[in-house]
Amino acid sequence: MAAPVREPDSVRREPDIGEQTWVDELVTAAVDGVPFYRDHLAHAGLSGIASVPSFDKQMTAGYGRFPLSAGGAVGAHRVVATSGTTGDRLFVAFDRTDWDSVGTWLEQVGATVGMGAHDVLLNTHCYGLWVGGPVLDLLAQRAGACVVPLGPVSPTVVLQLLGDGVGTAISATPSYLRRLIEAADAIGVDLARTGLRLGFVGAEAAEPTLRRKILSRLPAGFHWVELYGLTETCGPSIAFAPDPEVPELILNTHDFLVEVLDLKTDEPASPGAVGELTLTTRRAGSRSPLIRYRTKDLVCVTAGDPRTPTHISQILGRADDAMKVGGVLMYPSAVAEIISGVLPPSAEWRGTARRNGPECALIVQVEASPELCQAVELAFSERVGMDVTVVPVDGDQLSRSREKTRRIVVESVDDGDLASPRPGRRRGC
Repeated sequence: MAAPVREPDSVRREPDIGEQTWVDELVTAAVDGVPFYRDHLAHAGLSGIASVPSFDKQMTAGYGRFPLSAGGAVGAHRVVATSGTTGDRLFVAFDRTDWDSVGTWLEQVGATVGMGAHDVLLNTHCYGLWVGGPVLDLLAQRAGACVVPLGPVSPTVVLQLLGDGVGTAISATPSYLRRLIEAADAIGVDLARTGLRLGFVGAEAAEPTLRRKILSRLPAGFHWVELYGLTETCGPSIAFAPDPEVPELILNTHDFLVEVLDLKTDEPASPGAVGELTLTTRRAGSRSPLIRYRTKDLVCVTAGDPRTPTHISQILGRADDAMKVGGVLMYPSAVAEIISGVLPPSAEWRGTARRNGPECALIVQVEASPELCQAVELAFSERVGMDVTVVPVDGDQLSRSREKTRRIVVESVDDGDLASPRPGRRRGC
């Protein structure tokens, strides 16, 4: 396990400028340049961020393919897009200043964890319209490291490179690391004997139990660096966790005003309470500004004033993904934590939550023996009092994703027959 890394003095802090001044400039520029903001902020006051209404991605529907970008793609430096798994794909255009600002943040992340010219990054994040691949390339470049731009290649290729002594760092989703362990086991490779020492992990949540199990299969001292960001923020430019033993994220308060808002109002969440992570771009000249943008990610403030935190918890769940199973309210992250506590790190699983009104019935398929499946059912019963049906399936029967993995699918049904095989409207969690 890596030794704790403490936050350096160089982590960027908010600029010394009055809030009302820069908020007024940001709102004025956004209203002038972005039709969505022209309408959304038509009646907003100019007296600081609290006078501005929040919004989420769904509210931008009907404003074209680039609803948050002034001028769209023309004159931009780079265009990226969301995956479209929770609605229509949202395209975002960034200018060179946006890109350079992200590079400065990532350079400081690299310096904090000791990445430099002696490192070779195996980048397995996606390219194309995805932001992950090119931004992790940028991290390596700004840190002075070599980058091998693999994309979501077969884990066998990564194992071959590691076997040849190529690669001290890897960027990946937690799901890809699971697949890497599975592939290593299949051919008898001991990942603990490779040269890996750094991992930049993001794009999906990693519950603590799974993270500990993956780390136990990697070299002693391997440093897991959690990255957080959105397509709308030009990738992982919001926060990072330099210490895997401390379950919190350090925020980039130089480039973003970060708020944790009540789930129903635009007021700050109470200290210690779970709220929705909400972002505002600090630079008025940004091509794609965010102004009180609700991310749907749930967090708690762990340091700083609740209105302007400097540290937050790791992501606890999604505001729109709560499930009530047998009267017990659960988020997919909590479901994953219980399952990961029983299964080996390479075992895949998928869940189906059949939603009927406020209630769900949860059925989980697991690549494991019937005995392990019974152990998972018992864990749910003992830990949260929830009845879950766990079904064993043959190994390799469940698909392996090279991108983000959606392990729980919610099916909405219109009648009370939760046992009916007729599928309803589906979405991923």
